[in-house]
Amino acid sequence: MLNKEQADALIQFCHLQANQARPLTRLILKQKVFELVGRTPGDQWVRRFLRARPDVLTGKAYGLDPKRAESFRREVVYDYFDKLEDIVVKHNIQPHNIYNFDEKGVQLGGGRKNINVQYIFPRDSSNRYVLKSDSLLLITIIEAASATGDAVPPGFILPPGDLEDFTHVPGVGCVTVTHNGWTDNSVCHQWFSKVFIPFINQRRQANEYVVLIMDGHKSHETDQMLLLALANKIILICLPGHTTHKLQPMDVRVFGPFQTAWGKHCTEMACKGQPVTRDTMIEEYVKASLLLNFFLDAHPYLN
Repeated sequence: MLNKEQADALIQFCHLQANQARPLTRLILKQKVFELVGRTPGDQWVRRFLRARPDVLTGKAYGLDPKRAESFRREVVYDYFDKLEDIVVKHNIQPHNIYNFDEKGVQLGGGRKNINVQYIFPRDSSNRYVLKSDSLLLITIIEAASATGDAVPPGFILPPGDLEDFTHVPGVGCVTVTHNGWTDNSVCHQWFSKVFIPFINQRRQANEYVVLIMDGHKSHETDQMLLLALANKIILICLPGHTTHKLQPMDVRVFGPFQTAWGKHCTEMACKGQPVTRDTMIEEYVKASLLLNFFLDAHPYLN
């Protein structure tokens, strides 16, 4: 139905649209073929056409806010990395002194997304269920790590309730309570001053600068935090707005895989009759934590 030039042009159009977060559906593909040759192909032709082109495939798409799509432009990304590189070169900052931090809200029940685990059932039974906590209680976690994989002790923000002593749990940075379990200016400052700064001071040489990359959330840019960073030779770098889905290392390489692992862990605990609760969440999180060597994937120029 299409000659080689037409087929190649159509595939290039598929690539272009997908790269702009406007991927074609099979129906739109048929419409484009009609525009080229004046005939509408059938489903079988579409299947054969796609199978013959190994550089494309069909699959589910993830929703992308138009603001993120508009902001993630080549010139924006290049400008960010150029400025980051200038700072790194100017202050001779080594990878072990480059950190990224972000926050993640986790639900005690593990969330409602499918965790893609298969179970064994009797073939003749329709009773195919697995115990799963329905708790949607949210706890916020502050995580940070260096370009060489050194993990800063995490901070935990709990919803209202009694605050237990978690000093017996290894690897915990700080624990606090807010009215909704979310971060705010004081919580972020507490983690920064009491956890992050002591951690980096144990690992850097005197007079070495440290870079901390973060998103531009208002709780991260308080006057207190800026002054404290200046006094401790910490350079705060904010990612360009609406680009964290691609440039935030924690989002790209840590929190996605962790969310899957956390969902599996919560389901396993529920099956044991020990669902994760507000009081046990921190200890269970430390067990399930999956800090990865993520940073260089999102910042390839540092290789």
